[in-house]
Amino acid sequence: MTTNSYFSTIDCSVEDAFNKLPLNDDVFETQQIPNTATSSQFSQVFRNKASTERLIDSIHPELDTHAKLFNNAAKKFSSRLCLGTRTYDYNNKSSNNKYDYITYKETFIKKNNIGAGIIRSLQSNKFLNPNKIESHQKIKNHLNNKFGIPNYLRNNPDNCIEKDCSFILSLFAVNRVEWILTDLACSSYSITSTALYDTLGSDVSQYILDLTQSPIVVCTMDKVEVLLNLRQQYPKETEALISIVSMDPIKYIDKNLIKLGQELGIEIHDLHQIEEIGKSNPIEEIPPNPDSIFTISFTSGTTGSKPKGVMVPHRCAASYVTTLLCYEPQPKEGDIAYVFLPLTHILERQTSAFAFSTGYTLGLPQTTVGKKDFVPFDLMLDDLRILKPTYMSIVPRLLTKLEGLIKQQVKELPKSDQQKVNEIIQYKIQEQSKFMGSKGINSKLDSFPPYLNLQKMTGFENMKWVQTASAPVAVSTIAYLKASLNMGLMQFYGLTESGAAITSTCMYDSRPGSSGSISTTGEFKLRSVPDMGYDIKNLQGEVMLRGPQMFKGYYYNQEETNKAVTEDGWFHSGDIATVDELGRLSIIDRVKNFFKMAQGEYVSPEKIENKYLSANLLINQLFVHGNSLKSYLIGIAGIDYDQGLKFLNEEFGINKIGMSQEELLTILNEKPVKLKILNLLNSNVRNQLNGFELLHNIHIEINPLTVEREVVTPTFKLRRPIAQKFFAKALHKLYEIEQSLIHGAKQQVAKL
Repeated sequence: MTTNSYFSTIDCSVEDAFNKLPLNDDVFETQQIPNTATSSQFSQVFRNKASTERLIDSIHPELDTHAKLFNNAAKKFSSRLCLGTRTYDYNNKSSNNKYDYITYKETFIKKNNIGAGIIRSLQSNKFLNPNKIESHQKIKNHLNNKFGIPNYLRNNPDNCIEKDCSFILSLFAVNRVEWILTDLACSSYSITSTALYDTLGSDVSQYILDLTQSPIVVCTMDKVEVLLNLRQQYPKETEALISIVSMDPIKYIDKNLIKLGQELGIEIHDLHQIEEIGKSNPIEEIPPNPDSIFTISFTSGTTGSKPKGVMVPHRCAASYVTTLLCYEPQPKEGDIAYVFLPLTHILERQTSAFAFSTGYTLGLPQTTVGKKDFVPFDLMLDDLRILKPTYMSIVPRLLTKLEGLIKQQVKELPKSDQQKVNEIIQYKIQEQSKFMGSKGINSKLDSFPPYLNLQKMTGFENMKWVQTASAPVAVSTIAYLKASLNMGLMQFYGLTESGAAITSTCMYDSRPGSSGSISTTGEFKLRSVPDMGYDIKNLQGEVMLRGPQMFKGYYYNQEETNKAVTEDGWFHSGDIATVDELGRLSIIDRVKNFFKMAQGEYVSPEKIENKYLSANLLINQLFVHGNSLKSYLIGIAGIDYDQGLKFLNEEFGINKIGMSQEELLTILNEKPVKLKILNLLNSNVRNQLNGFELLHNIHIEINPLTVEREVVTPTFKLRRPIAQKFFAKALHKLYEIEQSLIHGAKQQVAKL
């Protein structure tokens, strides 16, 4: 495999390189490359139809790092508005009702001052100990661009980490302008960044700080006390931490915390002070090279208490921006991106980097000091109504919520308007299935005021498209939102290891539901997984990825890197996919039996099954099932005949002699009885599982999981894909007809 810049043989300037990407319809299809299957276990290699001869690694040979992409934009779009936020009033604890902006030129100056201030402040930090701590040695050597450390500090076999990774700055905050400014500063000064976030928990936060030996954390002011508590609880693991920088003014931080920081060996500043230090003591940029580690993104969900740190080099960042450039339109001046998804995850890093590389204005969510995760749905709508963005990234569960909101608004219209709006929406849905387009189907329909009000109510007046990933979206939801809000919708597929999105659909796809085509910056093949019933002969199997957009490995975890990446560079995604006639991927399963719920949480059904079975003698078999379009789990439960009779007698006073199995199961599967059983089962595991791991409905049989049914192996290992097919009718009934028995359980009356 060779990876050459698409433009390496094209005579063009950086300025017009953006116009020479393969942006025809071929980019939305994938093509098999003949004679590339290495064995019967693997499919042929698939590449983007627009670039089958070679992979593209960057938009232009001179734009091969994250830093260069922004600096080019700052030069080209100097006077354009770059970063916008709703100014926060710390006294009233509220955000302004308008956005205030700084230009690309101002952003360039501020990020350089911050970058210089970070280095200057760390090098003069009185708690710096370069003779003992490796990251402190890297701080001392940073201006000499020497990222390596003496061998006596750590015996490390992964030399690539030593020479390509600087000291590591940690970000610990919700989306803020200061987040992006700090990230850009790190990029321009060859400082590697990582992120902490609330859902990881304190144990994982200290693990990351220990593994990375991060000497500095830039955070919101509510995290200062959290970090000091970590220092007190884990002094050894956090000994490298000597600087906390608050994004909020230091005058709003409790002086006792600042004093405590000094006692614990940590200096506390605010970002404005750091910026002023850099302004007074400037440093020329320290440009990274393509192999320099841009960021380390720690994955959550499937890795337990010790997440893996995905090393994302600058070449990967340049590639993932190029991916979106192939699929998405460049902006006109004044076009706005709403940076809504958490910047702690790689997807929003990718989509926001695309935005500033091409000259979009980036609008950040309103400040929510002390709040976890990202802005709630109602506050998001409040932002959108003010910002009126051109595009945004959003998770599937919020798209479902948006669909519900719009349908409710339509129901509240006068009957005549309601009928007309529904007619417009249905007409657009029908037209969507005929061609790759949505806007302009009928301008008279588009201008109908009650229909236009749906866009105004949601802040979608100027929204050209939204993009989503992390979990599937119902095709009906996609069609309805495109029609009701008169916009496009793109679906991505990718992992942290692929630098987020590496596939995409067309925003006006006439056949939604897939994850689209592989990018020009990557290639994929399928691997048969016979144990799960997936065969490449049917174009089904595990997705394996390769290309310049892929990660460099797991930080100081060569064992896991070797497990995940083959010798010839193929990454095992763990995702099972099927490929349609256009070469588009649809993710249908997980190799390791992990899957995501509608909210994006990872679920391990085997773990849940074991917890229920060990805690509940009432059941003797259990098949836990989840649908990534649903927010709750269901199951097929096996019960012993005698245990079933005993339960009915004790709970409902039923003691019928000679009751047949069919009659017993009929009673056990009545809703009031199942609710009683569910409450019992859930009460016995509630302290062992997360809320989203609890069962909400079950179908009960006697000995449902048998070898004869082929749903288990001769050694009684569950064959999940076959079990899912075998119990398809029962699962459909649980999800689509009976639905959750736990939601609204107060309305259920357990009587017979």
